[in-house]
Amino acid sequence: MTPEELERYKRHLLVKEIGGHGQKKLLEAKVMIIGAGALGGVAATILAAAGVGQLIIYDDDRVELSNLQRQTHFASSDVGSTKAGALFRRLAAINPGISVDVRQQRWTADEGIGEVELVLDGCDNFETRFAVNAASRDACVPLISGAVAGWTGQIMAVNEPGNDAAPCYQCFVPTEPPQAGDCNDLGVVGAVTHIVAGHMALKAKQFILGETHQLFGRLNVFDGKSGQFRSVALAQDPDCPVCGVQKSVAG
Repeated sequence: MTPEELERYKRHLLVKEIGGHGQKKLLEAKVMIIGAGALGGVAATILAAAGVGQLIIYDDDRVELSNLQRQTHFASSDVGSTKAGALFRRLAAINPGISVDVRQQRWTADEGIGEVELVLDGCDNFETRFAVNAASRDACVPLISGAVAGWTGQIMAVNEPGNDAAPCYQCFVPTEPPQAGDCNDLGVVGAVTHIVAGHMALKAKQFILGETHQLFGRLNVFDGKSGQFRSVALAQDPDCPVCGVQKSVAG
């Protein structure tokens, strides 16, 4: 690392589980993020600051005044700008030493996963969540998914590489819930989005660093009112259309 990098990352270098070897892993990592809003955008700022070397980010939206209550990587002057462009400027200001590829478009299955180590999904619709999960599973690339509504947030890491019996996102959510909504319908407490985005970024760093003990196959649910987490073990659904036994037989 350069003298500037040694200074920038010295608090990481002092952590025995990271050190120079771990920081090198972060600098060489390539991560794709779906969404530049309250989850994907905040997670991106954390990963950029940590020195994750390459970030690919998809978002086709524009910054609205109502976003600023929780999407603190945007400023009032960004209202009306594309989220992709505004986030690119923010990340470049945080850490000019990394590569950021922002794509002003909605991610679709046609885009694929590409040569990345990890995918973070912070989108707000089940169609995209299901498509990202299926593409992640097919590409043998792990997926970290986050969601928030009201006072509640959830985070899960699925599609554990090298483990065909590991659950995927659709094992937990087989179909779109009948009462599904987004923050436009349900509202959201801004601080909860930061807690969820922070945990998504933390799990991403754990994976890159190889600290994967109990990382996969668990759903972590955060209750903003009590300030408590609960963790639920996930199991593969044999009838899952993405990774279940019937899918394997059909394949």
